[in-house]
Amino acid sequence: MLAMNIRGFSCYYDYQEVQAGAPVVLFLNGIMSAVESWNHAAQTVRKMGYNTLGYEYRGQWRSEVTPGPYTMHEHREDLNALLDALGIEKAHFIGTSYGGMVAMPFAALHPARVESLVLIATTARIRQPSYEIVKGWRDLANEGDVERLFLGMVPYLYSQRTLRETTELMNKRLIGLKRALVDMPDFCPGQVLLHDAHYLEMLDEGVTAQLGKIDCKTLVVSAEEDILYPPLDSTYIADHIRGANHVIVAGAGHAVVAERPPIVSTLIAGHLATFN
Repeated sequence: MLAMNIRGFSCYYDYQEVQAGAPVVLFLNGIMSAVESWNHAAQTVRKMGYNTLGYEYRGQWRSEVTPGPYTMHEHREDLNALLDALGIEKAHFIGTSYGGMVAMPFAALHPARVESLVLIATTARIRQPSYEIVKGWRDLANEGDVERLFLGMVPYLYSQRTLRETTELMNKRLIGLKRALVDMPDFCPGQVLLHDAHYLEMLDEGVTAQLGKIDCKTLVVSAEEDILYPPLDSTYIADHIRGANHVIVAGAGHAVVAERPPIVSTLIAGHLATFN
């Protein structure tokens, strides 16, 4: 994993080539997720012969936290610059949550760069109930208490079964998070800036007007127990992107990528297999 200076910030990324010239799969993180959150899916698609690219947005995890405010447009231009710098003309975009919000308008504005889309547990507009949840997360991040932030997010991220059965796992994840953030003192300020960026674009109509401009093969994946962006939001996306397919993962919550990695990887692999 490396860092590259693009558009005035140090961008942390992981580009792995299985073969020069092979098609690329790009992974776009959720707001609190690092590159490693895609490990299972990335390993799966590399076995299929795809090169993979993951990165962290301006202000996220190991990428530099520059002065704000940020905008989603800025995220998209950062991504465009990263692809240029790596010599990647086109990729299959796989985005979850915040990553889907970056991917959808990008596909509408830069269609030549997007071979296909997989949109996971995301939305084209933040409705009021979802806004109240993410605003609560933003306020916790603003307090700078990582433990309170993590504990405030968990009930909205996982299915009820996972929350009941994996208390020990959640404790380990909190310990791991606190350990990782020792070297990232700007993590919470970065989270505030990221939240503020998607409020500006995703409230009210969000990016709904962009959906009809997307002209690539699209798979929409939702999680049955997603409280934050429920299947209703994914249904709206699938109904407004021409030819999109929608799959609901049973018994999973918003963090379906972390909660059901084999299922998510299988869905991504099946989508990509149609291009061979």
